[in-house]
Amino acid sequence: MRPSRLALLAGALTLLTLSPVQADPPAKKPDPARRPLLWGLVPAPTAPAAKSPLFGWFARGPRKPARDAMPLSGLAPAKLIPNLCAIKYRISTPSAECQAFFDQGLGYFYSYVWMEAARSFETAARHDPNCPTVWWALSRALERFGKSNHNQALTKAKDLLHRASDRERLLITARLEEKRMIAGVGNPEAAKKAAVKTLDTLLALYDDDEEGWYARAQFAGGAGGFGGQVSAVPFYKALLRINPLHPGANHELVHFYETFRRPALGWPYAEKYMASSPGIPHAFHLPAHLGMRIGRWAKTTDWSARAIELQREYHRVQGVKPQQDSQYSHHLETLLRSLIHDGRFEEARQLKKDCQAEKMGQNKLLMFQLHLGERDWDAALAVANDFRKRDRVTASYLSALVHLKNGNTERAAAEVEVLRHAYQTRRQDRTLEVRLWETQGLLMCRQGSAEGGVKLLAKAVERTKNDYNHHAWGGGAYYMEAWGVGALWGGRLDVAEEAFLEALAHDAGCARAALGLQVLCERLGRTEESADYARLAQRCWRRASPSHLQAELAALRGQEFITTTRGTSPGGTND
Repeated sequence: MRPSRLALLAGALTLLTLSPVQADPPAKKPDPARRPLLWGLVPAPTAPAAKSPLFGWFARGPRKPARDAMPLSGLAPAKLIPNLCAIKYRISTPSAECQAFFDQGLGYFYSYVWMEAARSFETAARHDPNCPTVWWALSRALERFGKSNHNQALTKAKDLLHRASDRERLLITARLEEKRMIAGVGNPEAAKKAAVKTLDTLLALYDDDEEGWYARAQFAGGAGGFGGQVSAVPFYKALLRINPLHPGANHELVHFYETFRRPALGWPYAEKYMASSPGIPHAFHLPAHLGMRIGRWAKTTDWSARAIELQREYHRVQGVKPQQDSQYSHHLETLLRSLIHDGRFEEARQLKKDCQAEKMGQNKLLMFQLHLGERDWDAALAVANDFRKRDRVTASYLSALVHLKNGNTERAAAEVEVLRHAYQTRRQDRTLEVRLWETQGLLMCRQGSAEGGVKLLAKAVERTKNDYNHHAWGGGAYYMEAWGVGALWGGRLDVAEEAFLEALAHDAGCARAALGLQVLCERLGRTEESADYARLAQRCWRRASPSHLQAELAALRGQEFITTTRGTSPGGTND
């Protein structure tokens, strides 16, 4: 039974005054059958390893796009995709096809898939060119898609305003005011105030209008996407009182909490976002992004792989090249990042090959992390030397990390000296400063000057521990891990224990921290604790090859020169 408007308005006003909000019931978890371990980690032309609910339709669907490109977007018409998104917003049209493509466009729009949103909205306009709300929506999508002709669509909506319902008229009018396309609107600030007043009027009259709440949240500080400011949060939460599975509100709240000091508060919205948009890749990618932030790496890998599978199905059915999909490369990077973190280097290498087959650009720093993690010194140094052509300082930083890992302190010292010299003239470069502290600190610990070394490493930790952007990319424990490894190398077991415990507190899936504590407890004779940390490390890297786990353990025990998994033995000529 639908709640009354009065009840809905009371709930929304409660949120706007920031009074305590009762949590929504937990979203239904995705069906495990639809969450493969590594769907998508196959060459692009190959069919997915397991059938998804969409797979049958995509397999039967046409492979080539229609030739009749539409005038405003320049795209071929859209195809209706079943089970794409749960969003429904009734508009003034007698055409069922127009309504269906409009709803599909909203689903894409709320996931930042601007190209497909524009395609769907313009296709909806083909089915009912007299529907003003379709043109209003198309103007928003074209603008986000980077098209300069977006006001043409808005002009069409203005011309058809007499055909709109009262709530649609207010939505369209607010955008006309924002764009200063209506009489009596002055400068940009006045235009914004007029648009906000119109939306407030809309919500006063129709407090259950989902598009009204979303638009109002954007003006409150959410414009431009990526969660916006804290001032937008109450509006998104008000919208979720009306529709708990609204994809736009859940998406924006995940983005907001991803860089907020309490990221775990975003997890319920991540689950609802997936439930709201089961056919949209980004709805699985973004929760994976949040998973990196709070140490849920297994979820990150599975959901990232699901996003890649959905994108490859989308590329086939709509005839889109991977390079045309603005989100694809970032989604691939997130999956690669999680595989590297979890020691799944063979699968990461396969993903790298898939990217090469699809002619996708590669993140060189991620490639370096892969090769450093698997101890392929030659490949890691090749990436570093590639940087040397255009960025000698970054090249020296990466090379120093390789030589420090394989115990070649003489060559590491030469690279650290390059960083130190560069820092003399770039003291405002915070990235260089932290990199210098890291490498110089590790070098000092290798050379027997652990007292000064661990202090430099501790400074790197202090500088980054509250950097939420650093944490949001899965690097929350990186410098703490380096701090612990350096202390272990230098025999400062008290410092090593503090560092590794801090690393686990910032990243519950940090296998190297667990292994470091295992080795530390072995040295101190704390046998039972050592076994506990060994089990924790195995859980963190439960899908990794056992040889990689043993190689990490051997290195921490000081057996680096005996156990390697790939590449030339330390001390050889790697450059």
